[in-house]
Amino acid sequence: MNDYKRVLEEKGILSFTPGGRSMWPIIANYEDTVIIEKPQGTLKRFDVAFYQRESGQPVLHRVMRVNADNYDMCGDSQTAIEKGIAFDAVFGVMTGYYKKGKYIDCRKNLLYKFTVRFWSSSILWRRILLKGLRILGIRPQ
Repeated sequence: MNDYKRVLEEKGILSFTPGGRSMWPIIANYEDTVIIEKPQGTLKRFDVAFYQRESGQPVLHRVMRVNADNYDMCGDSQTAIEKGIAFDAVFGVMTGYYKKGKYIDCRKNLLYKFTVRFWSSSILWRRILLKGLRILGIRPQ
């Protein structure tokens, strides 16, 4: 059992500052702090799952599709969908995060919900937007 799972089992909640660029622009690399709770049932599309890959690597990615017995996931700055993530591989869900000291509630904040739905609505649009941002010199931190 990894340390993240252990803390969630013991306390039911954990927070940390993720390292990695896969959730940019929503979560900034080594800047924002995420709040993770134990999931209550099956996650929904657009939820951010905290799961463990078969390699043992913990990953924070967004649910793009809920299938009969697994999820399809993708990081917000990625365009390849990781398919077939078993329900039991998910051990946490992001319920909020701190960006520049301000708390964003993932379940209540309407701007967050709108932004996530827009950003996640189409991988094609995401590719175009990411390419445009790179051309402008705006890249994940």
